[in-house]
Amino acid sequence: ATDADIQQEPPITFTSSPTTEESTALNPSEQTLRSKILATDSEFQKSLPDTRSYRVISLPQNSLTVLLASDPQTDVEAASMHVRAGHFDDPPHRAGLAHFHEHMLFLGTEKYPREEEYEEFLGRNGGMSNAYTDMEDTNYYFNVAPLDHDDDDDEGGSSEEEKDDNMNAEEKNGKSKKVRQGTSAALAGALDRFSQFFISPLFDESMLERELRAVNSEYLNGRTADNWRNYQMLKQGASKEHPFSKFGCGNYNTLTNGGDPSLKNENDGNSGEEESANGSTAVEFGGGSSPREDLIKFWTDKYHAGNLRLCVVGRASLDDLQKTVEQAFGG
Repeated sequence: ATDADIQQEPPITFTSSPTTEESTALNPSEQTLRSKILATDSEFQKSLPDTRSYRVISLPQNSLTVLLASDPQTDVEAASMHVRAGHFDDPPHRAGLAHFHEHMLFLGTEKYPREEEYEEFLGRNGGMSNAYTDMEDTNYYFNVAPLDHDDDDDEGGSSEEEKDDNMNAEEKNGKSKKVRQGTSAALAGALDRFSQFFISPLFDESMLERELRAVNSEYLNGRTADNWRNYQMLKQGASKEHPFSKFGCGNYNTLTNGGDPSLKNENDGNSGEEESANGSTAVEFGGGSSPREDLIKFWTDKYHAGNLRLCVVGRASLDDLQKTVEQAFGG
């Protein structure tokens, strides 16, 4: 989309009311918010081998634009969120903040606070995820196998014997396990967890130190790579007034605005001064400052619907995929 197509929208919220047209067209008990269809399948120009069906919608609660692709034959269901924000948007005192922000989104949300919840769910459903931060863009994506299972199976807490016993009990009572219609349980569950990155991330203070060190290790490992060195040479030759000159990866020092990781014990989660592993005084964030407030500000300023574009592909029909996305991202 062009700059003209992408309008600045407020942060995603979920307390909208029906429009006037909807209010007059529906009974009070039937009033709902409905997505606006921006493009139907017939409006897409497709190659002859492309048998997928497509639709572009705008969610009513937040105007998030979503591309839906229905492919009944696919063996992989997936989604990707593209964000119009990258390391060009780093504040001067936090070089690498966009990259660090990308890392932190994976570490828990209000709805799913457990750190490994998202990755474990994907793993149980034959999937994976990743993300990258570029100069002006950041992208998050995942894929899963199109698996169906009961909601109880998502928790992964029941043994196979318990599940068999439950199934036998249902059969004895004349009940059969329900057959899911529409979006697969794997895709629906993954989207529900994925959506929370853009609704209610925690930016847990207790995880900052560890993730700062992870980014710092990424920086240290990259320094010996020729492609990384060539990239940094180009940046060094750029005008300091241009955002291309910014240090996009970031490290412990830049992300803590002056902190030294050697002054902070990696396993020390407490604040204040304590003895570090090397015998020196351990200082909170190595003598620098916590980046949490800047992380929250970056998310609030950049991660609004006007900067986001979602794409989802699955076996379900376009109507079912739309309903699933509306439930996950529309509140």
